[in-house]
Amino acid sequence: MAALVYALCAATALVCSGLLWRGYRRSRTALLLWSSLCFAVLTLDNLFLFADRILLPAVDLAIYRLPTALVAVALLLFGMIWKTRP
Repeated sequence: MAALVYALCAATALVCSGLLWRGYRRSRTALLLWSSLCFAVLTLDNLFLFADRILLPAVDLAIYRLPTALVAVALLLFGMIWKTRP
């Protein structure tokens, strides 16, 4: 059951990234770009989580997962701050 949940989380993040990217291509709104990049990196983070918990339970992949999540949040935060600057 856990494998299904992890896989669905990765798939959902990938779909969100694709939809946000499509919206960015249509409107050229910068926040959509940063949001789509954030969700693309979150997809990678979810794949690391799936590998860490399901595929390789004996190997600790936290050293890859945590910086990936940090980069994803930093991308979104940068996009929000950059957009609100005058």
